Amino acid sequence: MRCEARGRVVAVIRLASPLPFSGPENPGYSWRGAPADALMTGGRRGTGTPRYYNALLLVNLVLLLLQVEIATGGICWSSISNGRCKELLSQAVTQQECCASNAAAATAYSEDDLDSGALFFWRVLGGGVPCRPCRESCAEVRCEEGKKCVVRKGRPRCVCSPECKAPRGGGPVCGTDGRSYRSLCRLKKRACKKGSHELAVAYNGHCQSSCARVRCGQGRSCLLDQNLSPHCVRCARRCPQASHQVAGVRPVCGADGNTYKSACHLRLAACRAGRAIPVAYKGHCKESADCTTIRCREGQTCLTEMGSGHPRCVTCTYRCPRKRERNREHNRDRDRDRDPSTSLLCASNNITYPSWCHIVKDACVTGFVLETRHAGPCNAYDAPFYVEENNNSTSYGVDLADQVTKIKDIGLTRKLRIRRSLT
Repeated sequence: MRCEARGRVVAVIRLASPLPFSGPENPGYSWRGAPADALMTGGRRGTGTPRYYNALLLVNLVLLLLQVEIATGGICWSSISNGRCKELLSQAVTQQECCASNAAAATAYSEDDLDSGALFFWRVLGGGVPCRPCRESCAEVRCEEGKKCVVRKGRPRCVCSPECKAPRGGGPVCGTDGRSYRSLCRLKKRACKKGSHELAVAYNGHCQSSCARVRCGQGRSCLLDQNLSPHCVRCARRCPQASHQVAGVRPVCGADGNTYKSACHLRLAACRAGRAIPVAYKGHCKESADCTTIRCREGQTCLTEMGSGHPRCVTCTYRCPRKRERNREHNRDRDRDRDPSTSLLCASNNITYPSWCHIVKDACVTGFVLETRHAGPCNAYDAPFYVEENNNSTSYGVDLADQVTKIKDIGLTRKLRIRRSLT
């Protein structure tokens, strides 16, 4: 007989031999020894050998246990496509466990529990493991927030369907990804499709290249980031007045050459100025500091500012999108009637880069700080590549004819190398 448990183990029991009983409980079986009631009275009536029959029962019980076969259930999959599954959810589970009421709409099940070798073959070489969907309708399907269940090709699916009840005056919005959207609804749909919880509304209206036309509201202020893109942020109202008030609070040197009591004070100053101020290094600013006299934290590299020779700690572990990925993004921009050139950046060396990531990557290769001059490609109207000695300015350039001499004058031994490619 076959007994299926509610748990994870399914036991298949085969009888080893007929039970040594005859009577209405076991028709068809015969016993050539003492009558069945002898088990209760002990062997033959009156005399009895109970140990003999107990031993027989024990032997049959052991034989039954030896015939038990253990099966570990099947495999639960997170999605199904054309009757095949590749994305494993869990193994050694029953169909009831896999297809519980709280399972996702795309959950599927296969009965055979495969070993690692068979799984690799089916998933990589065989196009997926044959499986069956848990559900064929939207009944009892629960989708996450912002999605609804629809039946497509005979299977229920949770598709993006965000709440799009825009308030009066709703129109285009600028997302935190720097893209303009026709409505709040379109932004929510994109966030849902990308599975991004970080994509939100930066501010109302089309994305701008400065804070001049940005209206933040709700106690927020406009701040330009390293890409010179505006963001609406909530500035800190107060910071610790002394380092001993909060453990771990130490002064920092800003890229503008000013010393701040803490990173909080630097962010507050950036909020008031309307432009991000990078942290150059920890501690008080020193006029004679260079990359040989300061220590950057782990994972950072010291770069030199071309105008002043001052050091700056920069994170160089950026992984920039490749050219194929950038072309894909540009094609999407064209489909949305968005100018792809607006994603390009002109750096302080008068070279056009596809992103801020590529600017930092080139700076880390050359060993000199590069910053964004303006959004869009560099053009003939840009100022010449010269050095501004004013520390309050964050826009540096270099006159290549004089720069090597200036670098030698400030004691730098590095050779200036500026690549003219976008890779």
